[in-house]
Amino acid sequence: MRADLLARAIARQLEPVSDCAAFEAKCLVEHFCAAGIDDIYLQRELADVPSARLQEAIQQRLQGIPLQYILGEWDFCGNTFYVNENVLIPRPETELLCECLADKMSPGTYVYDLCAGSGCIAISVAKATGAQVCAVEKYTGAFSVLQRNIQKHGARVQAKQWDITEAPDGSFAPADIILSNPPYIAKGELATLQREVQREPQTALDGGADGFDFYRAICRNFMPLLKPGGYAAFEIGEGQAEGLRQIFSAYRHIQTIKDYNGIERVVIFGKDS
Repeated sequence: MRADLLARAIARQLEPVSDCAAFEAKCLVEHFCAAGIDDIYLQRELADVPSARLQEAIQQRLQGIPLQYILGEWDFCGNTFYVNENVLIPRPETELLCECLADKMSPGTYVYDLCAGSGCIAISVAKATGAQVCAVEKYTGAFSVLQRNIQKHGARVQAKQWDITEAPDGSFAPADIILSNPPYIAKGELATLQREVQREPQTALDGGADGFDFYRAICRNFMPLLKPGGYAAFEIGEGQAEGLRQIFSAYRHIQTIKDYNGIERVVIFGKDS
């Protein structure tokens, strides 16, 4: 069967559940048929179409399972990461968090990535800057994905299993930079999220009654580890910038960065020398 015709047929099936049915169909054809994007655009015949596996994937998508979990991987900052239902799906806006302090990092920089999940932030930062990154994650399922991605990329990242709502013990070193994309959805808003988002781990979404529980924990437990002259950057949800500035009022507000949709997405603070 021709690759383009197969992609079109799958796209028609996915239209009821996807606003990007054509894109998702191409991803499925590439992944399950070992095809390249050129095979689709140049209308080449496919050597092998694993019909049963492909149809199972389509049915999973129709049931609301995110495409990224079906594929088992997703790209972020030019790297491919293993993902499953234990971790958040890497999103383009989170790349801003990796980029915002890159000019402050070098091989001598020590960085924390708190609530690390898949490790996409920690690994991308380490690969791009050479910094030494400690990726901190509580949940065993997510921690397993984190370790797998560190091994896959051979990155200069240490994985540490810890609950950031607890005070760090003596094994945590002082840091030059702290990064975090913690759970920040207010508990009452979880039921209103897109169906696919609700398939992601609730523990990685639920930020407590007002969405700020984990920011408070970081401010209380980890900001004391930030060296004088250091920086901390956090991804936030829409409308949370002012609340974050209040929580981190003891620190100097450096910048608030908007994402590609004009939404305030990253807030940066500095610790005075």
